[in-house]
Amino acid sequence: MSMKQFIEIAGGRIEPNFDKYPQDRDNKYKLTFNEDICDGEQALNCPTCRCNNTHITNVEVFSRGEDAEDHVHTTVDMREMSTKTENVRGHGRNPSGRRDGLIISGYCESGCGFEIEIAQHKGQTFFKSNKTECRR
Repeated sequence: MSMKQFIEIAGGRIEPNFDKYPQDRDNKYKLTFNEDICDGEQALNCPTCRCNNTHITNVEVFSRGEDAEDHVHTTVDMREMSTKTENVRGHGRNPSGRRDGLIISGYCESGCGFEIEIAQHKGQTFFKSNKTECRR
């Protein structure tokens, strides 16, 4: 029996935030980087098409104490040059089921939009990328 099946049978009583943890390790939108651009730096490739000309437009920060019901959601919109902070009950968009998280939004010059989710769980840091609508 898989862990997912075990938790489903338990009806969410064991880990109510299970859906926030990495389930599908075969995500087709993988993060890749160009090697050694300049002085050891690397450039992020678009997770969708691998174009190496990417632009970051938003950063979302989720601050939550371990297993807390509420968290602080801060959004920085680089196009509007604005910052918004709000208290959120429940998970909202937080990519972490139990702690802090980040979402970095951007696009590539080939026209793809993407989000990169960063979450921690049990001493590991997980990265997940999602295809979104391009918002140049």
